Amino acid sequence: MKPVTFLFFSILLTSSTVIRAHEFWLEALPFYQKIDRTTEITINVGQQMDGQLLPNIPVWYRHFDVITGDGLQAVEGELGRDPAGYVNIKAPGIYAIGYESTKKSVNLEPEKFTDYLKNEGLEKIIKRRKQLNESEKNGLEIYYRNVKALIKIGDKSQYNFYNHDFKYPLNINPLQNPYELLKGDELRVQLTFNQKPAANLLLHGKIKNKPTFEFSLRTDALGYATIPLAHSGIWLLHTVEMIRSEQPNIDWESYWGSLTFEIR
Repeated sequence: MKPVTFLFFSILLTSSTVIRAHEFWLEALPFYQKIDRTTEITINVGQQMDGQLLPNIPVWYRHFDVITGDGLQAVEGELGRDPAGYVNIKAPGIYAIGYESTKKSVNLEPEKFTDYLKNEGLEKIIKRRKQLNESEKNGLEIYYRNVKALIKIGDKSQYNFYNHDFKYPLNINPLQNPYELLKGDELRVQLTFNQKPAANLLLHGKIKNKPTFEFSLRTDALGYATIPLAHSGIWLLHTVEMIRSEQPNIDWESYWGSLTFEIR
């Protein structure tokens, strides 16, 4: 199969997978890296931190950046390649990598849409659909991914970007440096939507290669939540916010946020 044709079919397959999956996250290979070494960045979609690696397709994202001492820079990568990107950082510290997708759409049957809303703690949308007499109507939705990963370079901390806000619509912002925490500690975070506290969102926690571990908790009135770091490993925090869409022929807009880091 010719490379272009193969890439085309890969895009079709991946697009279908992205629609069905409930987790979307970035991983660093590795999360702990030495100074002036190449760190590969993968884009992942799946369930329980197990799924498919996505290639670098620029039309799929608005931003794919890393914040460094020199400011915001695009993550380097090659079209159609996996890993999707890589960074090489020459100063020690904690760095944030952010990815904001372009919009995608999905049209779910009523029962599937309701199940999805329940799983993501979006009972307010179930209630709103009932008020609009749309409970038996398909859920026509566009959605965006707002995700970031935190990596540690070197042993010192010349730069600390652990709470950098890329100003995506939905953000999970750590209020402590995860790389100063250990198994058994707690991590305080704040969720924001359109730069305002995101209250009562359901925040899920997962750990790579621990499929039986999972927890969910809701943010308080100011968008705060406290994460018990019960295990070491690569952590994924993720959540979803949804609003009524003002775009023509679209019912709902959802924003999927995630944060990854490693606890040792």
